[in-house]
Amino acid sequence: MSASLRDELLLRIARLDGGELVLDGGGLARLFFEVDPSSVGVGAYDSLAGIGRPDRIEIADVQALNRTMRARSAHARWTDLVDRELVWLREIPLDLGLIETDDDSWAAARGDELVRAALSGVIAHGRGASVATKLLHLKRPRLFPILDALVVDLLGRPAPEPAATQPRAGEAAARVVVHLRREGRRNVDALRAIQERLASVGYQRSLVRILDAALWLSHPAAGGPGARRRFTVDLLSRDELAG
Repeated sequence: MSASLRDELLLRIARLDGGELVLDGGGLARLFFEVDPSSVGVGAYDSLAGIGRPDRIEIADVQALNRTMRARSAHARWTDLVDRELVWLREIPLDLGLIETDDDSWAAARGDELVRAALSGVIAHGRGASVATKLLHLKRPRLFPILDALVVDLLGRPAPEPAATQPRAGEAAARVVVHLRREGRRNVDALRAIQERLASVGYQRSLVRILDAALWLSHPAAGGPGARRRFTVDLLSRDELAG
């Protein structure tokens, strides 16, 4: 792959503490979707995103998290949400994208408000930001990133605590999501280029999923190549992807 093409696939993400991450977005995303259990195989988590009922949380969604995302979320923790009328979920347009949607459309849809309402509605005792966003990504895969502890740590902010110990955990998580929107919009051209290359080899993923996957794999604890480093093997040139 040429240096100019590789540069087009770089992601430059501002951290919440003022630092900056420089990520090989194309290589990280390709590697993640090739090898991570959440994305590989029939019935994997990514294959289920957007498939269930868009207006309700079902017990099948919780079962999917436990089966595909290494979650250990007891069904009893979700009884206040499962098979109930959730106004905040119904009000989120299916086509609202955290990164795809332009600023005027985002403001018109009250995007920040919808994100806050959803996170405040799901995060509770026994349902922290990580499992809550995994569930919300299933319902709106273009809107919600997965706020895994590694992703939030990489962004320079401690992971939001469960609501039992931090009543405003939903608001804290929403601030991280809104930050990712801002950074995603700043990197939208690179993310779209990565999305096109992934699609050409069979990986159909939303921009927000591409971004959170690249962030997750770049964390040292994930075993990936890390931020500010390049792959020694050019993953995106395989299978004649660059051509």
